Amino acid sequence: MMQQSRFLFMLSAIVLILMVLWMSVFIVYPRQQVAIKRFGQIVKVESDPGIYLKMPFVDKRIVVDNRLLRYDVPTQSVQVRGGAYYEVDAFFIYRITDPKLFLQRIASGRPQIAARENLAPRFIDALRAVYGKREFKAALSDERVAMMAEVQRQFSVDAGSLGITIVDVRIRKTDLTDAVSEDVYRQMAAEREAVAENIRARGQQERDRIVAEANREYEEIVAAAKRDAEITRGEGQAESIRLLLKAREANPSFYDFWLAMEQYKNLEHTSMVISPNEDFFFYFRNFPQAKGKLSSTMNTTGNNELNKAVSKFGGE
Repeated sequence: MMQQSRFLFMLSAIVLILMVLWMSVFIVYPRQQVAIKRFGQIVKVESDPGIYLKMPFVDKRIVVDNRLLRYDVPTQSVQVRGGAYYEVDAFFIYRITDPKLFLQRIASGRPQIAARENLAPRFIDALRAVYGKREFKAALSDERVAMMAEVQRQFSVDAGSLGITIVDVRIRKTDLTDAVSEDVYRQMAAEREAVAENIRARGQQERDRIVAEANREYEEIVAAAKRDAEITRGEGQAESIRLLLKAREANPSFYDFWLAMEQYKNLEHTSMVISPNEDFFFYFRNFPQAKGKLSSTMNTTGNNELNKAVSKFGGE
């Protein structure tokens, strides 16, 4: 009986020792960090893989992930300057780099869940702060990269106070709300119409300029042609007068006769009331005398063509 009791005591002692040893040893795996909490305080953090010791029954082991973690933020409605709204779909990548500070700052619960619950509102605040300072078109332009960098800078400051490092921030998609989309489409249509109207106005202005230039050139050409024609006409008239004066000097009688014939010709089919005794009818009243005088004059000058003309006129 004594031996049996001794055996049970020894067995219990061995079990107790093994339990104490088991509760005194903990393993840190490669993707983990382990914090030891004693009486509500973090007393040490082990980040390197290996086997470590802790006080049994007193120390509590808390495992914190050492990997890069990603959190997809639910789609947020974010207001920009001017009152319009975007639907923003984003995510961030983080790592818990200071487990002691992290466990001191967060509420109780699983560390990964607590990290997300604490980081999400801070990220949304940074997102809204950055978008709120921008104009409506900024998120749809090349400025989007700078906006992500600014969100990450602001977010990293808040996350750092929790012992968390923000590795990356990405805005996957930025969509307009339905109401804003309709306003944007109307605005874009109005802008395109304004551009088209401006192009039409410039085209009309260019057309008017070309037409005015063509009209000016036309008027200059016509004016130059008229000027040249007047000069030529004036020169012709001057030459005609010179020849007439020269002819009159050479043969005054024939010159008077020629003038009378021109007047008779110009009055063809014209009715006139005039006395037969007027000088206008001199060559009709005195044709034989005028014919002889003209013939004598033309014989003197040797102008056979004039003799023929006078003879023909007399025959008629």
